[in-house]
Amino acid sequence: MTKKAVIIGAGVGGLAAAARLAKDGLDVEVYEKLSCCGGRNNLICDRGFKFDTGPSFVLMPDFFAEIFSYCGQEIKDYLDLRILDPSYKIFYADGETLSVYRDSQRTKQELERLEKGASGQFDKFIRETARIYSIIKPLLYKCVTCKDLANPAYWSLVGKIRAFESYWNLAAKFFKSKKLCYAFTFEAMFMGVSPYQAPAFYSMITYTDHVQKIGHPMGGMYQIPLALERLAERFGVKIHYNCAIESIEQKNGRIFLKKGQERFSADYVVANADYPYVQTDLLKRRIPDYKYSCSTYLIYLGIKQKLSNLAHHNLFFSSDLDKNLDQIFKEKTVPLDPSFYVHLPTATDPSLAPAGKDIVYLLIPVPNLKNNSGRLEEEDKLRLRKLVFAKINSVCGCNLEELIEVEHQFYPEDFTGRYNIKYGATFGLAHNLTQSAFFRPPNRDVRINNLYYVGASTQPGGGLPVVIASSRIVADMIKHS
Repeated sequence: MTKKAVIIGAGVGGLAAAARLAKDGLDVEVYEKLSCCGGRNNLICDRGFKFDTGPSFVLMPDFFAEIFSYCGQEIKDYLDLRILDPSYKIFYADGETLSVYRDSQRTKQELERLEKGASGQFDKFIRETARIYSIIKPLLYKCVTCKDLANPAYWSLVGKIRAFESYWNLAAKFFKSKKLCYAFTFEAMFMGVSPYQAPAFYSMITYTDHVQKIGHPMGGMYQIPLALERLAERFGVKIHYNCAIESIEQKNGRIFLKKGQERFSADYVVANADYPYVQTDLLKRRIPDYKYSCSTYLIYLGIKQKLSNLAHHNLFFSSDLDKNLDQIFKEKTVPLDPSFYVHLPTATDPSLAPAGKDIVYLLIPVPNLKNNSGRLEEEDKLRLRKLVFAKINSVCGCNLEELIEVEHQFYPEDFTGRYNIKYGATFGLAHNLTQSAFFRPPNRDVRINNLYYVGASTQPGGGLPVVIASSRIVADMIKHS
């Protein structure tokens, strides 16, 4: 008799797991509380503007290709990935800029302009991050626990991947100026953690930025969950939308799920809902005092005309980045002078807006809602919005406020209400040393047989390619169970 697997959540990790398990011959059903797939990787459509609401970078394209090849498919038949050029542009508070190009020689010219000798140091830095990436990549398809630390094979890895150094300290070994150190560690913010707290092995993300480059799926980021939905359904996966699972329990060796008045069982359950939520709300367990990532304040704008002087991806750095990071991660207060990110996908993909118009996606990192210390009040929202608009206006030579045709906003509380993200922590559990690798929640439940986890808060971590890797870990575990 064919065994049944139930997936809780139709986010990227859940859909990828569903496709793999169905390809492996299981009867798979997905239950999703929302009316559509994608989880945080979602979409708002309004008056011809299509706003991607979650991830905006495509890194590690080989991880995306792997899920399709696992299922005997070609990624090109599902996604049209384009490599960006420039990859992104950084705006410093003093008016200087740094563009990162597809051609690293052009990037090195930019670096040399900001710091003499930086082009040679860039080559050395990339060699070191490439070495770290070559060690880390195979581990991204494995679930490792504290018990595995007893294996001598892992002992030498600690030094090799610079586990006890910070992301920042690694960059500072190669670059003298804080400007360049920030330029090569800002990726930590896209994991919701300070570069001073993130372990140096996360520099593998910088490697992928500069060597594998940054991509964009034509039609927008929402094409990724749509492609995985198609892939899953190709192998017979049944997806139930507007169906929230309310509890998980084990009885007589089987796992039972509750949905409204209905109670049903499965041979395997894969939870793609956020790990802390599953533990506290679905399993009714107490959880450790985890560290959580920061949250974000998001503004989505449909603009009446095209904007100038911006790239597809843009980073505006605070005049005092150290203070900015301290306010978010240590003081847990709303930043006074925020760093922020501007996504202008219509620079590459005009199909996302009406002709001659632009989409502007603004992301401002703010504290999470744990202990309510960083909650955004109305005056905070207005102040942040005004500050961000003023900086964009100075770069683009426009009055952004006057150009708005459509506007949507998304707050830390919305991550909790819409996506069941604990404390509105946009990126899930923080990626500090004690919550990475061996110490991050494993993909297999420690108490209930055949209950598994995929997603940003479990191993191997956050970010679309790594979440897709978590689905491979779980598929392999189930296949060999």
